[in-house]
Order: sequence, then C-alpha cells, then structure tokens
Amino acid sequence: MDQEQAEGQQTRFGSRFARMFGYVTPEDRSRWEQMRAQNKPNVNAIKQGTKSLLGSMMEFGERNIGAKLDAAHRVAAQQRFEESHDKVVNQRRNPNTRNIIESVDYEPKDGREEIEPDLEL
Repeated sequence: MDQEQAEGQQTRFGSRFARMFGYVTPEDRSRWEQMRAQNKPNVNAIKQGTKSLLGSMMEFGERNIGAKLDAAHRVAAQQRFEESHDKVVNQRRNPNTRNIIESVDYEPKDGREEIEPDLEL
C-alpha cells in the first residue's frame, strides 16, 4: 500500500509538473467537459430566443440612430465647408477630342469685407 501511495504521488506530481508547461491529459479534458455540463444552467428555449431577438433589435436600433446622427454631422460639416470656401470652376476644351474638361477647386473665402469706395468730387 505504501508503494501504491508513492506511485500515486509520483503521477500526481508528474501531471502537476506537466501542467506547468501546458500539457493537458485527455482525462483532464473529459473532467472539464463533465464539470461544464454540470455547471451549465438550464435555459428555456423561448426565453433565450426572445432575449436574442430583443438584443438584435436593440443593436439594430442603435446602429440606425448612429447612422442618422453621423449623416447629420456630415451634412453640417459640408455646409460649413461650403460657407467658408469659394467654388472655382475651370472649363477648357480639348481641341483634339472636342471634350470639355471641367475642374473644380475650392479656395478659402477672404475674411475681409468690401467697403464702399469714397465719394470723389
């Protein structure tokens, strides 16, 4: 019996030593699976389906609201840009192909205001 205890301790020490280096035995895996199965809560399928449905609906709503808000911010930024920049359109004709080449540039508006010319006598 003393020899059996020594062998048991040796295998326990060996498996503990092997686990320190990441070795997992098939017995360990089966024991873990069994513990997972015991600890797994029983959940009603209808309740679980309802929860997932509501969760996905909430996520869709949040994304939809986020997209609308993002679009509103982009529109506001575009309006601010158009108010602070002048649009300069350059058109020229390509003599070989008779196409009109158009390019659009945006230049910052001049912040200075025009003042009326003085009256001359």
